[in-house]
Amino acid sequence: MASAPTTTFGIVLRPARVGDENELALLEARVFEQDRISRRSFHQLIERPTAETTVAQHQGAIVGYSMVLFRKGSGVARLYSLAVDPASGRGGLGRILLAAAEHAAYEHGRMLLRLEVREDNPRAISLYEKNHYRRIGIEKGYYEDGVAAIRMEKLLHGEIRSTKVPFYEQTADFTCGPCCLMMAKAHFDPAYVPDTVKEIRLWRDATTIFMMSGPGGCEPFGMAVAAHENGVKSEIFVSQEGPLFLQSVRSHEKRRVMQLAQIDFRARIAEYGVPVHERAFVLDDIRRALKQGRLVMVLISGFLMFGKKVPHWVLAIDDDGDHIFIHDPWVEDEHGETAADAANVPVPYEMFMRMAQFGQPALRAAVMLGDKKRK
Repeated sequence: MASAPTTTFGIVLRPARVGDENELALLEARVFEQDRISRRSFHQLIERPTAETTVAQHQGAIVGYSMVLFRKGSGVARLYSLAVDPASGRGGLGRILLAAAEHAAYEHGRMLLRLEVREDNPRAISLYEKNHYRRIGIEKGYYEDGVAAIRMEKLLHGEIRSTKVPFYEQTADFTCGPCCLMMAKAHFDPAYVPDTVKEIRLWRDATTIFMMSGPGGCEPFGMAVAAHENGVKSEIFVSQEGPLFLQSVRSHEKRRVMQLAQIDFRARIAEYGVPVHERAFVLDDIRRALKQGRLVMVLISGFLMFGKKVPHWVLAIDDDGDHIFIHDPWVEDEHGETAADAANVPVPYEMFMRMAQFGQPALRAAVMLGDKKRK
């Protein structure tokens, strides 16, 4: 359990508030030579409900802060920034602010706190390692000057679940499904290397590609066809009969083309002998597949995770008895996210089942993916 931070004499911890931006920006300039948070960004982050900033004051002046970001629908928090005024002379303040960040993450129900730290910053690395953070990866060229970032995490409660499933970030708004399929194929076949050309090729294989109002998305039958034709065993769960994703399509011609494409996908699924369950999946279906060594593409509503009512595919990769762990190919770069925020994300069961549906009436769809070489 992450306990509340203990302060030293003369230090006061409090939540940051609007009006602190100027002082925080000046502190940022004293601490960091580059990759600084601007005054405007501080203002936005202080007001953002998915961020929490704690400031440390000494004799009324801000001498340090820690900032934590919370991804919606996730069991992970991210330490976005931690700074201590080098002129403050307050030994141990970094540890106090780190404890404050951990406490904030724990109070928000997060089981993990993740962070990035400069590879050439041994003092900060030592602080994190002494406080039981473990290295989970490295991001080359992460900082403005090209220095790599070491990715670290600390378990606040529960059990650490490492994964061997590679992560791949989608490079287009409409390729979440193909990216999930690439991650699964790379897991089952280590010789397979995902890239942007394969990403678009799989999207072309799995979608209607009707371009009048933007690129098309991928429905479960198209994704299962693409999986089968690319050497990945598939099995479909879908709660609705007939063509999908047509409720908001007003163009008669577009509806006609999408329906014909989906008729073709279903015919090919029948030809390939891919199992189809015409019912909503339940949590036990997902857990059983994961226990069998399979991975599961799950259709979710993007609203709970990033505030957009769009269909979105994520890849379920593990289960710890309380959470489904997912790789989400969508990384919100404009909100300061990195792959560390979207990879191996623990989602509580209840939240997972709430987000694992789309539209009205609610559509539940999943594609179970397996290694064709395994019985």
